[in-house]
Amino acid sequence: MTSKNEIDKLKTLAKRYARANRIAQHEALNAMAAALDFPHWAYLAAKAKQGWLPTAEQLAMAEALVHQTHPGTDEKESFIGMSLSRPVDEPIRQGKIGDHDYRVFEAFGDIRMEGDGWRILVGEAQFSQPLVEIEKPHADTSPVSKQDFLEAALVIADEEAAKVRAGIASDWPRRSTKPDTEGVVLHPLFGGKSAEWFCLHCDGKITGTQLAENLWYCPGCGASPIDIFSEPAWLEDSDVTVKPVKGRIARQRPEPMIEVVDSRPTLTLGEDSSSLLLRTALLEDATTPAERIGAQLAEISVDDDGDACIVLDEDLWPESKEPETAMAVAELLGAELDISVTCMTFPFAWPGLGHATTSTREYVRMLLEAHEEQGVVHRKSEDD
Repeated sequence: MTSKNEIDKLKTLAKRYARANRIAQHEALNAMAAALDFPHWAYLAAKAKQGWLPTAEQLAMAEALVHQTHPGTDEKESFIGMSLSRPVDEPIRQGKIGDHDYRVFEAFGDIRMEGDGWRILVGEAQFSQPLVEIEKPHADTSPVSKQDFLEAALVIADEEAAKVRAGIASDWPRRSTKPDTEGVVLHPLFGGKSAEWFCLHCDGKITGTQLAENLWYCPGCGASPIDIFSEPAWLEDSDVTVKPVKGRIARQRPEPMIEVVDSRPTLTLGEDSSSLLLRTALLEDATTPAERIGAQLAEISVDDDGDACIVLDEDLWPESKEPETAMAVAELLGAELDISVTCMTFPFAWPGLGHATTSTREYVRMLLEAHEEQGVVHRKSEDD
């Protein structure tokens, strides 16, 4: 490798570092020089003209600097491409904090860090507020309830979130994350340049600099880049007054929000669910086509106390037959079950045919034959 190629390699790495960190190129060059123990890039360039060459170890140090914030140095594959190709259950990082295991996942730009009974969620936006969720059964024992553990976990989550943002910024055009001298930026998804932008959600006016700093999320309401436009066309003929979105005073993420949650599956035994279970049990009790039709047409109600009532058709369900499975299910549900029989409108002629066989196929054959002999078979068409 010649001297020019080695210096070009450092410049390329600095360019990637600048894109990932959304800083000016000269700042990235100075950061690259500092990593190699030079006071600034101009000093490094002067030494290079005098014959200085970076060693293989120094080139590795420069690449390591980029790797700290850039998910990869291969420009052929985009960050979003790597993200979408990764299996959803594959962590991007795992380890221990003290005696407690953790795993970190990334999905669509968001970070999820989790352990036994806790998780930390960090959004894609630069100043996204972390959400700490503690599962209710672990509310008194979760390590994330302790400040030292939480701070250590947040450091890890913030590091991975920074890499995600660096990857996204590297995918986007340079002008989307680096405003020009007039504050003009390029929309990273839709194109179009402007120094002023508008949020579809909060109707706020946002500067290009604000958007570049917050990775194109609205600094007012947190709306995503797909809801940011150069003109508020939706406000035409509207009395809504567009107001500038105030920028953040502190250039750091907010303190985390901590919530105790219960994500365990919950069985709500209300009228609909209890009725569904009772009807399923009634179908299990049914043996003949008539009884199965009766189970489907039965009136099932559940009152506010959870007690149930089943009304069966006397032509469809034999009065002497107890629906044992339905009664057993009611007992499991803790419901008092009242069963009664009444006369309903039977859907087919000759109710007795429905009890003559246990086969629905045979019942339909018998029903068709009876109507062909003594009645009418009317097969409806789409025009009826």
